[in-house]
Amino acid sequence: MTTQSIASNTHIPLDMKVGRVDIRKFPVSPVAASVRADYEAQFGEPPAEPGGWYHRDDWRRVSYVTDVLRPGGDLLDVGVGAGQFLNMLARSGKFRSVVGIDKVRFKKYTEFEPNMTRLDGDIADLQFEDDSFDVVTCMEVLEHVPSDVFVAGLAELRRVCRSQLIMSLPFCEPEPISKTHLRRFEAADILRLFPGASYTLLDRPRMPWVIMEERYNVTSPCPAGNSAATARSTTRDDYDARIARLSAQVEQLKNRKVIRAANLLGRGARGWLRH
Repeated sequence: MTTQSIASNTHIPLDMKVGRVDIRKFPVSPVAASVRADYEAQFGEPPAEPGGWYHRDDWRRVSYVTDVLRPGGDLLDVGVGAGQFLNMLARSGKFRSVVGIDKVRFKKYTEFEPNMTRLDGDIADLQFEDDSFDVVTCMEVLEHVPSDVFVAGLAELRRVCRSQLIMSLPFCEPEPISKTHLRRFEAADILRLFPGASYTLLDRPRMPWVIMEERYNVTSPCPAGNSAATARSTTRDDYDARIARLSAQVEQLKNRKVIRAANLLGRGARGWLRH
């Protein structure tokens, strides 16, 4: 992986330093290959019904993410889908415990490992104490989150994470975007929403993914960080201040009907202010 400022891509500002990985050259890990074989044995390849099915590049993406996760602690995955990534995390042996959360249960959701737990839950209202997990992952989920609860969902991910938070999004998705995606993310959005993160672009034809990594209580972010992140450690106070600013914006908008109806937004943001 290289860390560079990508001038050749007009969507990425010159001052946004990004690690870049050609995802189609990244190998599928042995753990991912074994989980894929189990899913194909159970559902066929291709399956009769495609909902929740991983494609070739998805297995490479989760192989990359699993490789960079810190081992040894308690992990939460938000938005487990059909469970492929959760099974990989449980099978990898890297974590003391593996918990998954999702609002809906996919028909293909399967538990091949005894050391994994799935719970029903909402990203905007995670039923865990502050700093409950060493590692939190949220892969290809935030683009599906309605705008009226997006801030609350992001705040909740940060609230329950005590060390490493990794999220992924489709980057500069060609329009028209997928029918299941509720928003499109460009470089300006990434910098605004994740200013303290390290960024890695998983490059592939048509639509790459961008990985955002936030670390807490460490001396420095990962080497792939943007210039602002590498200059200092990411602290909980930094995020408290950002959530306070977001809460002020919510207060300014609360009389609008759409915001008034979505009371989860305010509740999620206020949860962060308890620190």
